[in-house]
Amino acid sequence: MDVSKISFNRKGLHSIVGELEADIMECMWQDGNRKTCRDVYDYIKKKNNVAYTTVSVTMDRMYSRGLVEREIEKGKGGLKYKYGTKVSKEELANSISKKFVRFLKTTFGEPSIAYLKKNM
Repeated sequence: MDVSKISFNRKGLHSIVGELEADIMECMWQDGNRKTCRDVYDYIKKKNNVAYTTVSVTMDRMYSRGLVEREIEKGKGGLKYKYGTKVSKEELANSISKKFVRFLKTTFGEPSIAYLKKNM
C-alpha cells in the first residue's frame, strides 16, 4: 500500500485514506478472508448510508491503485470478484512508521530522531 499523504488531524486508517476506503480495509482485515463487494457492502451499510455501486466502484479503484488484490471466482450468477488485502494492519503500520521516520530524518536531521527516542 503506497501512502504519500498523511492527515495529522484524523486518526487511524482515516489519516491515510478516505473514509470509505478505511471502512473497506477494516472490513477486509476482520477475519482475513477474501470478500465480495456484497460482503463489504453489507458490513459498511450498517454504519454508513452508501450505495452498493459506490462500494463496488471504490473497491475497483482501490484494486487499480494497488491497495487491495482480487481474484475472479465462478459462482451461480456468473463471475464475481473476491477481494483481499495486500498487507496486514500491522505491516501497514510498520511501513508508514518507517516512511515517517525516514522523512523526519531527511527533513529535520538527527535531532528529530533523538527527540523521538527520548520521548517514546
